[in-house]
Amino acid sequence: MKKFIFICLLTSFVIGMAQEKRISFAKEFTYRVVGNNPATPLVRMYVSSNNEFLSTVSFKDFPMYFFTDALATSPVGMEMNNRLSGYGAGSYFFGAVSSAYSEDDYALESKKLNTRETVLGMPCTHYLINFRSKKETFTRENDFLKVCIDEASPYNSFTVFNGLLKQYLSIPKLEKSSLKGLILKLAPEKDYDKEYLVLKSVSDSKDFVLIDHKKIITDQQRKHDSIMIAYKKQQDEYNNRADSAVVAADSTVVSDSDDYIYIPDYASEYKKNHQEDGNLAIHTLSNVKLWKGLPQHCKNFEKELPKFNHKELQGHLKNYVGQICDMYLTQSNYHTVGIKITLDEIRREVLYLNEIHEKLDASDKKKLNNYLKNLD
Repeated sequence: MKKFIFICLLTSFVIGMAQEKRISFAKEFTYRVVGNNPATPLVRMYVSSNNEFLSTVSFKDFPMYFFTDALATSPVGMEMNNRLSGYGAGSYFFGAVSSAYSEDDYALESKKLNTRETVLGMPCTHYLINFRSKKETFTRENDFLKVCIDEASPYNSFTVFNGLLKQYLSIPKLEKSSLKGLILKLAPEKDYDKEYLVLKSVSDSKDFVLIDHKKIITDQQRKHDSIMIAYKKQQDEYNNRADSAVVAADSTVVSDSDDYIYIPDYASEYKKNHQEDGNLAIHTLSNVKLWKGLPQHCKNFEKELPKFNHKELQGHLKNYVGQICDMYLTQSNYHTVGIKITLDEIRREVLYLNEIHEKLDASDKKKLNNYLKNLD
């Protein structure tokens, strides 16, 4: 019986691990906006041979990440060791967008033009595209997008376009367009020759990410549902009270709605062995202004670490200091630090440093104490 239970637990563990998938990218596409507006975004897309995309959209050096596959497009966050989570800045940006048309279903419409052009040596065909409400309560008759599509490309970036459009407009259902291919150039029709997003470079990629996309979709839907339940509860309470004095005391409604706020269950993982050389957010700062919120030593701490006789100590100390520096980035409203995993790393290294301290020789112990004491 015990053997059977062990096998079941082992099987469950293996299945759980298999849900996280490694996505290896084949190509990197970089798009830039050509025109007069310096605030327009930079778009970078990494695509696998299976048409799985990681898209980075940067507004004024603030990056947002989106992952697209056959399931959906989801805002994600970039964490340590190339792991994608469902708590990226994009989830807050799009979660805050509301649409007066969100109860309607939409369809994309397209019209092929008899014109073509070439971008980076790749020929593409012009299309006008638009979307309309299937209930015809809302249309954009004079607001067409003009796109130039490489229809021969094996990469179908229209899945990304559809996914972002659905996210941005909070549309419950958007019928997929029949268009396929790689978008090389895009702009509102009236501005197509003046200000446009265009492919600027194509390169091979050896990058990869780790993601459990099904879990991300489930968690984000659960979070969205909890917010909607809390909002509806407050609205119902408010509408049922005519007395303005009672309405003014509606803070009790907010406290009652706390039961609906979603937070992931805590999992004690900090003692697991992670790589001390993991990716740090401070290595990829999107804006140099963020340095002003970090301790001075964070800029060059890797070069200033003491040399120890103990072989493993420097790697653990490096990870500890780097993770602390990352946590200072969370003071910004727009950060991409994986808070939970960073806290886990800090706790693990604190435990290690406490346990190893008495085992160090006098020289290493003095170097470690002086280094930690003199950090600004």
